Amino acid sequence: MLAMTSDRSYEFEVALSFASEDRSHASKLANILRRRGVKVFFDEYERHTLWGKNLYTHLSEIYQNKARYCVMFISQHYATKLWTNHEREAAQARAFLEHEEYILPVRLEDTQIPGISPTIGYLSCPPETAKTIADALVIKLGKIAPPRVRKVGRSTSEDSIKYHTEMLAAYEQVVQLNPKDAYTYILK
Repeated sequence: MLAMTSDRSYEFEVALSFASEDRSHASKLANILRRRGVKVFFDEYERHTLWGKNLYTHLSEIYQNKARYCVMFISQHYATKLWTNHEREAAQARAFLEHEEYILPVRLEDTQIPGISPTIGYLSCPPETAKTIADALVIKLGKIAPPRVRKVGRSTSEDSIKYHTEMLAAYEQVVQLNPKDAYTYILK
């Protein structure tokens, strides 16, 4: 496995921030990430933890300190909700203090969000899907290497996609094995 981009360890590798109207997008991504072994903060997975907590304080701590990355699903709904604004402000406080990317925007539409500069790189859904966003996150987390570019001859985007897909399929097979079998699989 490749090293993560940060030496600090986090409770969650990814925290998802979304408006309730956009839950289906977040749910699809959370399910794919979880199957790939990514520790993801998604409220449906944390009901037992959230029950009885002061959510204002707890969510601020999650989005500011306990995740390696924060994926924000940007939409008109995201811009107007109290809780998403609270999550965004906590994530922005973290991003302000660090000089690395932390907020990873996924645009569901072309809504401007206070403090999210239009010059920040983002993914758009569509054309991206939950699977392609998960692919990008797994690479960003350093769980698999990015697709290689061939130096000899011409590389096509189809070659790159094929390589990337094969690597993800192999990674998913290893994640589904128990640790002893995964070790044996990797040595083959």
